[in-house]
Amino acid sequence: MSTLVTLRDLSYHTGSKTLFDNISFSLRANERVGLIGHNGSGKSTLFRLINGRESFEQGELALRRDLRLATVEQFLPEELLDNSVLEAALAPYEASDRSARSYEAERRLEGLGFTGDEFGFVVRDLSGGQQNRLMLARALANEPELILFDEPTNHLDLASLAALEVFLSRELDAAFIMVSHDRTFLDAVTEHTLILRDQRLYRFDLPCTEAREALTHQDEAERRTRKAEESKIRSLEASAKRLATWGKNFDNEKFSRRAKNMSKRLDRLRADVTFVSKGSGLNLEIETEGIRSRRMLSVDQLSIYPMVEHAGRSPLFSFDQLVVRPGERIALLGANGAGKTTLIKHLVARHRAHAHAEQAINFSPQTTLGYYDQELEELDLTRTILDYLIGCLDAAAVTIRNALVQAGFAYADHGRSLVSLSGGERARVLFVKLRLEAANLLILDEPTNHVDIEGREQLEEQLLGSGATLLITSHDRRFIDRIANRFLLIENQRLVETKAPDAFYDSLFTGSGTKNRAQEHKPSAAVNADAGADQMLERLVALEQLLADDLARKPKHQKPKLQDTWRYEITKLNEALEEQ
Repeated sequence: MSTLVTLRDLSYHTGSKTLFDNISFSLRANERVGLIGHNGSGKSTLFRLINGRESFEQGELALRRDLRLATVEQFLPEELLDNSVLEAALAPYEASDRSARSYEAERRLEGLGFTGDEFGFVVRDLSGGQQNRLMLARALANEPELILFDEPTNHLDLASLAALEVFLSRELDAAFIMVSHDRTFLDAVTEHTLILRDQRLYRFDLPCTEAREALTHQDEAERRTRKAEESKIRSLEASAKRLATWGKNFDNEKFSRRAKNMSKRLDRLRADVTFVSKGSGLNLEIETEGIRSRRMLSVDQLSIYPMVEHAGRSPLFSFDQLVVRPGERIALLGANGAGKTTLIKHLVARHRAHAHAEQAINFSPQTTLGYYDQELEELDLTRTILDYLIGCLDAAAVTIRNALVQAGFAYADHGRSLVSLSGGERARVLFVKLRLEAANLLILDEPTNHVDIEGREQLEEQLLGSGATLLITSHDRRFIDRIANRFLLIENQRLVETKAPDAFYDSLFTGSGTKNRAQEHKPSAAVNADAGADQMLERLVALEQLLADDLARKPKHQKPKLQDTWRYEITKLNEALEEQ
C-alpha cells in the first residue's frame, strides 16, 4: 500500500504561538482518518500545510508524486453563489472540458442525492445539506486519491448527516482526513485517528471514541511515570546537596566530585522527564436556579407557522398539548425544515414579551429563561466581550471577568470586539452568559455547533449535573442520547412524543423519515431580473450552451425537466433584456 503523505519533525509558529512542535505522521492509500483537537489547536492549519496553502519553518512534508488531492471547503466560493448547481459542479474543470464533462458531473450529482430538477437551482438558495453535497461533488471532480474534509458536518441536519455517512462508508473510494467534532459520525466513517494536543500529534489505529480512551490510558500511565521520575529527582537532589555539603565541610574532594556527577545526572533526568498534558485549559460551566412550580411551561392547541407572514399558509405542524416539568430534558427531533427552530423562537419571543399566560402558551411566573441560538444572533457584534455581558447581565464586572477567564478568555482579551471572534469563541461567550443568568429553563438550539469534542463532553457533564430543565435540538446523536430523558418528534405536521430517538435515526438512513429533496427549494433564476445587461447576456449564453449540449446527447441521456428549466430561464432573460 503506497504512502500518500509523510510529515517528519514538522514545526509551525504563528506570531509568538507554537501550533506544532516536531510532529510526524504518514498516511497510506485508502486510510480513513479522523483529525480531532480542541478549537485553536491547528487542525485547519495542518490542512493548509498539506495542500500547500501555508509554508512551515522546519521539518519535512512530502506528498507522493502526482498525488490527486482535493479539499472539501467549509464554504462555497463567493463567485459560485449565483451559478446553478450544475455550473458549480463543472467549475473545477478547464472551461474547454466542461461541455464534455457535463454528463459525468450530472451522474456524480445524482449519486450524491441531487435530482435532475435540482441541477438548475441557484447555489445560494440551497440548504446547508445541499451545499455540503455540492462541495463534495466539486471535490470528487478529478477523482482524488486523498480528500481533506474540514468540518463537513457543521450546520448539517441529521438527515444530511445520515446521507453523508452512507456515502463515505459505502461509496467513496479514496483516502481521507476529516476534521469533525461529531463523535458518532467519526466512529462510523473512520478507522484511524490523529489527535492534536499540546503542539503534539498522536496517532491511533482506532476510531475516535476508542482513540480518545487510549489517549486517556496513555495519559494516566505517563502521569504515573512522571510522578516516579519526580520522586527520583527529589531523592537525587537531596543526595547531591548532602554530598556537596559534606565535601565542603570536610574538605573532601571525593564527596564534591560525586556531588557534581550527581548534578549532571539530575540535569539529564530533568531534560528527559516524561511529558504530561495540561489539557485545553478551558472550563465550561452551567448553573441554574431552583423552582417550586410543578409546571414550568404548558402549551395547548397550538399551530406553528413559518416565521414570515403566514396568512393563507399551512402550518409547519400542530399539537394539542405540551407540558414541561422541572428536571425534564427534552430533545426536539425532526427533519430539516420541520419547524424545530421556529417553535423555539416562538416560545422565546413569548417569554421575553412577558406573555406568560397569553393565548395557548403559559409560562410559570417562576420560570426564568436562558436561550442559546444556533446562529449566535443573540450576540451584539458591535460591542466588546465585556461590554456585551455587562449590558445584559445583572452581575458585577469582576464576576463576569472571572467567568470569562474560566471559559478560556485571557484578561487581555476581554476588550476584544465580538465581531473579531471565531464561531467557537462566540459560543463560549454565550455559555458564559447562560452560566451567569442561572436560569431554570434552558432552551438550547444546536448548542454543540462550534464546540469541540472536549467542550461537548464538558457541556454534557454540566447540564446533567446542574439539574437544569432543558428543551434542546442537536444534530449530535451522542449528545442527544446522553442528555435527553424525553423525546418529542415533529412528523407528518404533528408534534408527537416518542419513547426513544432510535426509530427516527433509522428512518434517516432508510429515507422514510425525510421529505423529498426535490421539494426543498423551488427553482429560481440564477441571475435576478434587475441584474446588469452584461451579466444577463453572459448567463443567457451559458444557458443556451447547456441546452444545446444536452440536446446533442442520445435521447436516453437527456434531461427533459432540466431542459424545461433552462428554457424558462432563457425566456425570462430575453424578456428582461428587451426591457433594458
